[in-house]
Amino acid sequence: MAKVFLFDGTGLLYRAYFAIDQSLSTTTGLPTGALFGVARMLLKFLKENVSVGKDYCAFVIDVKGGSTYRKELYQQYKAHRPETPEPLLKQIDFAEELVQSFGVKVLKYPGYEADDVIATFVKIFERNKDFLNIEEINIVTSDKDMLQLIKDNTYVWRIEKGVTDIKKYTDKEVYEKYGIYPNQIADYLALVGDASDNIPGVPGIGEKTAARILQEFGSVENALNNLDKLPEKVRERIQSSLEDFELSRKLVELNSNVEINIELKNLVFEGYKPEVLLETLKKFEFSSIIKELQLSSSLTDKSQYNVVRNEKELEKLLSEIEKAKKISLDLETTSLDPHTGKIVGISIAIDEGIAYYIPLSHIGGPNIQYEKAKHFLEIVLNLKNFGGHNIKFDIKFLKKMGVEFPYPSFDTMLEAYLLNPNEKRFNLDDLALKLLGHKMISYEEVVQSSVPLFAGDFSYVPVEAAAKYSCEDADMSLRIHNKLYPLIYSYELTELYEKIELPMVKVLAELELNGVYFDIGYLNNLSNEMDKKLSNLSQKIFELAGEVFNLNSPKQVGYILFEKLNLPAVKSTSTGAYSTDVEVLENLAGDYEIAKLLLEYRKIQKLKSTYVDAIPSMVNKYTGRVHASFNQTGTATGRLSSSDPNLQNLPGRTDEGKEIRMAVRPQKEGWWLLGADYSQIELRVLAHISEDPELIRAFREDKDIHLESAKKIFNVSEEFVTDSMRRVGKMINFAIVYGVSPYGLAKRLGMDVKETRKVIEAYLETYKNVQEYIATTKEFARKNGYVKTLFGRRREIPQINSKDQNIRAEGERIAINTPIQGTAADIMKIAMINIYERMKKENLKSLMILQVHDELVFEVPEDEVEIMKEIVKFEMENAVKLRVPLTVDIYVDKYMI
Repeated sequence: MAKVFLFDGTGLLYRAYFAIDQSLSTTTGLPTGALFGVARMLLKFLKENVSVGKDYCAFVIDVKGGSTYRKELYQQYKAHRPETPEPLLKQIDFAEELVQSFGVKVLKYPGYEADDVIATFVKIFERNKDFLNIEEINIVTSDKDMLQLIKDNTYVWRIEKGVTDIKKYTDKEVYEKYGIYPNQIADYLALVGDASDNIPGVPGIGEKTAARILQEFGSVENALNNLDKLPEKVRERIQSSLEDFELSRKLVELNSNVEINIELKNLVFEGYKPEVLLETLKKFEFSSIIKELQLSSSLTDKSQYNVVRNEKELEKLLSEIEKAKKISLDLETTSLDPHTGKIVGISIAIDEGIAYYIPLSHIGGPNIQYEKAKHFLEIVLNLKNFGGHNIKFDIKFLKKMGVEFPYPSFDTMLEAYLLNPNEKRFNLDDLALKLLGHKMISYEEVVQSSVPLFAGDFSYVPVEAAAKYSCEDADMSLRIHNKLYPLIYSYELTELYEKIELPMVKVLAELELNGVYFDIGYLNNLSNEMDKKLSNLSQKIFELAGEVFNLNSPKQVGYILFEKLNLPAVKSTSTGAYSTDVEVLENLAGDYEIAKLLLEYRKIQKLKSTYVDAIPSMVNKYTGRVHASFNQTGTATGRLSSSDPNLQNLPGRTDEGKEIRMAVRPQKEGWWLLGADYSQIELRVLAHISEDPELIRAFREDKDIHLESAKKIFNVSEEFVTDSMRRVGKMINFAIVYGVSPYGLAKRLGMDVKETRKVIEAYLETYKNVQEYIATTKEFARKNGYVKTLFGRRREIPQINSKDQNIRAEGERIAINTPIQGTAADIMKIAMINIYERMKKENLKSLMILQVHDELVFEVPEDEVEIMKEIVKFEMENAVKLRVPLTVDIYVDKYMI
């Protein structure tokens, strides 16, 4: 027997929009969270419940605009409902295409809501159930109004959580949840009303009262016939609101008489056509679903992947490359470390589907001589625009090979990132799957195909297998670039991409190769000193506690503090245990010595484990240095991030932090460290963007900006500004930049929220243009859904139009901060590129070794100190021209201060 499944499409789209991460979007900027939620729900539900070629399916959605009979009945119907968010409206337009690609028919009828269309279909299928051999009718929805349709073999499936947690309701489940039966739902809703749809109901009658009335009388009509049996207040409320009740009853009752002209056989679910679904999923970039359904098509079946086996073929390839517009490059290596690994082979794509593999060091060959390949690459990379995916990796190996070349002309990882910086993953496999619908060969597959030859690194992979794998990488990079670069142009990101991000690839490649030298002997001594400090702190804590306990056990610490010593408990964890986190200990530290000592213990222990003991194990045995990665795609604002290890997270200039920073030394005798730090660059960017006269004046006159802010906030002259006042001034300056709320500032300052609100108001009253900048930036983001930096870096902010106040507030903070932090990050990148070019032009031996957001660090030989001071200061301070001067503080020392 067959089943019927009717999906309340409009309700499901709304549900998915608010349940799924609203930042999901394609590289073109199309929001896709609601579509992804519906796709996930359909995928799971169809697989688990619907039989292909047997069951009936329809996805019913409202028609945008126009009037419905409910609107004609009551002009205020849904009048107070907030406008549909713009990102959701965009997705509703694409819902029909998505759903129909799953093989489900989409239906919409002007003048009627989806609920009424579904009610009509229920009636039609019930009438024809014997003829069509229908076993049951199912409605899938997020709306409780649909529960009134439950009867006999008609059921409602309601989404309980997220978009895939769906519960089937019969009359039993309805009664358990509401205390009434499905045939009483309309009366129930008419009594209670619905604020979201502006249905009046009966004022003063809530859910429990409505349920009691219906339990006792069965219906409102019976209750009206027995008014004397109703409690006096209830009776008065119903009698005084009879018109409202009758109107509400008409509004909530579903109309099952929609005029529908469709042959029911057209609703039989025939499943999806893989090629159609794949194209749709590619359009919305749902790579995880493509992968799960194994829908990927192969773009390499007709590709020409060739192995270059000798010098004659290498010369022929050079002539082919000369005809190409641009080339894509990919290296295969024995290791990820350019200091220890060697290049096994090089693939070059000269057009989509045409690539060549040059083997260099395969076990068993054939191989091209290393020097011949080096000479070939120098010609090619200086002859043609070249790029790839994460080309920085390849550049590092090429530099170690001794190949000199210009900046790359494209990097698909950066292209994908610039178009959608909120994304978390930009690997080639994912991009190929979601943009091209192509599943790439994995490294594991290559290795498995090479067994038993494979013995630990890529040089053991047979040349033919390596060529197919590596050429695919180069080919897909070129195809993806051809797809993404026009979008870079259309979104006006070209200058940012070509003048800042692409040159930075080569700068960072060299910075990573240079690495940072740490004095390991010094760190070992520091570790021993920290052990002694931790031991002394432990003894003091145990004495105050009156017993020995595990200082690393939150449970034992909680027992000591809040049960044995009876300190006031500040908060609990999610499991109900005592919280002993930093915030709790900081609240207690002012009054209780043991809390202060515990904070100190944890701080030293963390510094010791994170840096002092960890860094020695990260030293490269061939260079004696630590080579971290600096990532251009790690943050949505454009700031660089660092990993393996995170050297940007070195502790600040506290006493303990200085001790660790002092481990960074020059490796060679007679060399120095030169550090250069932008002074308050983000506040200077704020002054420029906001054009605030007070901020501009302060910076132009080289004033202490935090002291200036304190003077304005507290309305005192300079001599009366205390250290604590300046601290407030400093904190609020940065609070404004980062969009911190009065509550957040109160926590940082240890002040009352009312006080911090007044402080913020005083600040904004002084810097009126900053207040205007905040207001106009929020408004721009609300209207357009994104913000930009001065250099055109773009970031979508879907959170800013959220119904959830907390999410919306987060969106506002992002909107305020991104143009400032992103612009500051871009300025630093420009400075780094200019310094790099100056160093190369003047053939200096100095090394750029570290970037920590606003700070650059160099290793400099004695005879280059003065010229490097001049270069670094000039290029950083003149990277761009703002309305206020950029100033840089420089130090030269034997260690990082």
